[in-house]
Amino acid sequence: MNLVNFFKFKKLLRDFLLFIPIPNKHFYVFFFNFFAKFYSSNTKIYYKKNHYYLNSPNWRFSLRKAGVYFYLKGIKRRIDSLGKNYFIDKLEIKENDIIIDCGANNGDFYLCFDKRINYYGIEPSPTVFENLKFNVRNQNLINKGLWSTNEKKIKFYLKDEGGDSSIIKINKFEKIIEIETIKLDSLIEKIEKKIKLIKIDGEGSEPEILRGLSNKINLVEYITVDMGLERGEKQLSTVDECRKYLESRDFKLINYNKKRMTGLFKNLNVYENRS
Repeated sequence: MNLVNFFKFKKLLRDFLLFIPIPNKHFYVFFFNFFAKFYSSNTKIYYKKNHYYLNSPNWRFSLRKAGVYFYLKGIKRRIDSLGKNYFIDKLEIKENDIIIDCGANNGDFYLCFDKRINYYGIEPSPTVFENLKFNVRNQNLINKGLWSTNEKKIKFYLKDEGGDSSIIKINKFEKIIEIETIKLDSLIEKIEKKIKLIKIDGEGSEPEILRGLSNKINLVEYITVDMGLERGEKQLSTVDECRKYLESRDFKLINYNKKRMTGLFKNLNVYENRS
């Protein structure tokens, strides 16, 4: 089998796990573990009480597509991919730095750091949040959405399978629930310390999340944002809105991934104070 055909074969295996009906959860586990070998992955999973668990680390997820997208190629490649897409390798992270993860999902971003950090994970989906609590222990976890205002009830369009749930109405959502939201300003006011990094993946609601960060924005050194084609039913990018907002508040775009449309912004005021 030549190289091109091998890559096509691996894609076929992945698509099988994603789209072919597999009625029994244990069949999915069998095929997942078998196909993982073709990705040179040491990852194995098992199923117990409505959740899938990775053999190492002690990590869990609930949904079939999430497993394929995030873990089929191995947890190390997942961490490396997240670190690269959000430019963690460009930052000097120190012990006890405060990291805020907006749109934490299962908590994978937490694994990107090889030092002890003070982690704040915000995840609005009730199902996914339970995985976050299992995966990330002894940290600060919040089952709310991030928004431009603090709301007691706001519509949330659930699409957990691919990690695509959003406050902005999306296509082919599973159902609508009501969630509570919090502004970044309100969260940072409670933390009462400087923030090293905020990572934002709001599935299209990045501009609203950023507008909730105004009074306390000078306490933040770096912001890394997923601005890809995810906003609303038309699946628009949020690059222009996010960039204009942050640049108007003295943040400079210092790294940009064109393929993923992720950007790393640095607070110029913090930079000037250190120079």
